[in-house]
Amino acid sequence: MSLPKILLLVPVCLLASGCVATQQDMLQMQSQMDDLNTSLTNMQKNQAELAVKMEDLSKNLNASSESMKDFSVQMDRLTSRLDEIDNSMSKRVNAIGQTIRKQQEEVESSLLPAKIYNDAYNAFLNNSFDAAAAGFKSYLSKFPAGEMAEGSYFYLGESLYLKERWQDAALAYASVLEKFPQGARVPAARLKYATALLKLPEDKKAEALKYLQSVVKDFPQSQEAKTARDYIVRLTAKPPAAPARVPARPAKVPAKKG
Repeated sequence: MSLPKILLLVPVCLLASGCVATQQDMLQMQSQMDDLNTSLTNMQKNQAELAVKMEDLSKNLNASSESMKDFSVQMDRLTSRLDEIDNSMSKRVNAIGQTIRKQQEEVESSLLPAKIYNDAYNAFLNNSFDAAAAGFKSYLSKFPAGEMAEGSYFYLGESLYLKERWQDAALAYASVLEKFPQGARVPAARLKYATALLKLPEDKKAEALKYLQSVVKDFPQSQEAKTARDYIVRLTAKPPAAPARVPARPAKVPAKKG
């Protein structure tokens, strides 16, 4: 049973109980009933306003929920876009890294021949002839057609010559003459080839002379030609004639006739 109905039944119950209450009590009761009705009306009004506010709040929550969904969708799109950008940047960075590594390898490969040659040449200048020979051989094995191949063959010969490995030195000088017939070191290589031949135990004098004479003929103004002439003079000089034999006793001179 609702509260209004209960309130309406109260006076009836009082009348039924013998009308004990006085008129003053009835007025007071009526005033209290009016206040109660007023409070009830206010409560109903507040309840209605509260319902309206709850409905507005629900709408706002729904709107916020939709906004959050839209925001979530936008965030997903942004995340996806960032992933695409990150992947693209990673690919670009990797490509740049590969390009840089390739360029470094190209630079190193271009510098490597010079480094090997210079290290070997410095060893030669420091009288480390074994290390120099090993370095020049390394250059020639890696870069047989390199820009410094002629010099490598020549200084390989020089290193071996100074180690008194005459046969190996002669082969190195011969390589200069064979592979670089128009090279700048041909005069020196001919001269040193001839001198290496002269150091061999077998008689190579004729071949050595041929190369020494070629230096004088083809490069007459060179320092190598001057040295070659000195060798030629020593090699072709006739041994001094043996002195006439002096008899142990002078011959007997015949006496003059009177």
